[in-house]
Amino acid sequence: MSFAVRFRRELRAGVCVAVSLPQGGDFALPPALHPDEAAFVHSSPAARRATFIGGRAALRAALDELDPGSGAAAPAMLSTPRGAPVLPPGFVGSVSHKRELAVAIVARAEPTPRTTLGIDVEIPRVPRVDIAPRVLTPAELAALAALDPAARDAELLFRFAAKEAIYKALDPWVQRLVSFQEVELATAPDGSRRARLDLKGGEGPFRVDVYDIGALDGEEHDAVEAVNDLVLVVATVTPEKK
Repeated sequence: MSFAVRFRRELRAGVCVAVSLPQGGDFALPPALHPDEAAFVHSSPAARRATFIGGRAALRAALDELDPGSGAAAPAMLSTPRGAPVLPPGFVGSVSHKRELAVAIVARAEPTPRTTLGIDVEIPRVPRVDIAPRVLTPAELAALAALDPAARDAELLFRFAAKEAIYKALDPWVQRLVSFQEVELATAPDGSRRARLDLKGGEGPFRVDVYDIGALDGEEHDAVEAVNDLVLVVATVTPEKK
């Protein structure tokens, strides 16, 4: 069903919701869509309409999980000049989408220090070209060199998604395009992910946390079945004192 919730999950970083997107241009606007959002959809290119609607449907569903009724009552969640969704006061969030689905992460805004969110979703497919030289730093390329091709492709896609999520969480602070070479990921001995920033503008310092939602453990059994065919990563960025 178009724009139906595929899964929802409470995570340490916030509430994550995914909705299914229609396959084709003939679909009805969901009734929960704000009139200003509907007007934006009608003025947008046809190729962008379903993904925008799906992202807002996911945001509203996540808001309702955090605060029942707040999703339906939320004002129009249009976009900032840099393309991020505008959340109601008191909340932070992020959206991502592919042709098949849209995902959102929403959390209550922390007054001090303020934490921002980013999310990215990818669908594993056989790569047409090797994006590793563009996405990975020299240290990351060396770390993946010993992996077999399937494991390397999976790790490369994860790091691509993680960096995309980090960029979204960083953007409110740096207000510029961050290159793939400014973020380096590593796996800690306990299996957790670590991110190191080398921002060319000298911004920061920031604390970055990365959550691999596609690797939920057994306690998250109701979400595992829904996400184990996805690469889904959430990042949080919190400014730290110099």
